Amino acid sequence: MILLSADDLRKALPMREAIAAMKEAFGALSSGKATAPLRTRLEIPRHGGVILFMPAYLDADEAEPVALKAVSVFPQNREAGMPTIHAAVLLVDGTDGRPQALIEGSALTAIRTGAASGLATEYLARPESSILAIIGAGVQARTQAEAVCTVRAIDEVRVYAPA
Repeated sequence: MILLSADDLRKALPMREAIAAMKEAFGALSSGKATAPLRTRLEIPRHGGVILFMPAYLDADEAEPVALKAVSVFPQNREAGMPTIHAAVLLVDGTDGRPQALIEGSALTAIRTGAASGLATEYLARPESSILAIIGAGVQARTQAEAVCTVRAIDEVRVYAPA
């Protein structure tokens, strides 16, 4: 089984390729080739947290991958100097159930979210757009900026981060 850390993932998945993958993924979802049921929510009341489970299946011609993303959200982690959100993605071979990869999910989520913004920008923003506005300065802000800069010649980035 392949194990990919956040650094491994960033090296293996450049933003341009992530944007192309999002285009394929959205196409597969809209054509019915991908299945992504609603996420399951598991409350952890004693510790004020929640764990979300998000499965997805792609009915492809060659491989039939299944993915399961598990995201934990524990707001009190901030007080201990830890991230509030942790995530992991397990990839399974859809033809025989063999686990294929375990991927650090927080970095993957940031890349995927950024890539979705890059794809939306490619289709919806004017080609001459050169100023990017971002609301919030968290982890995903970086990948959003990277993705938009991948598809548009951005001269200026404006960030608003409420306290």
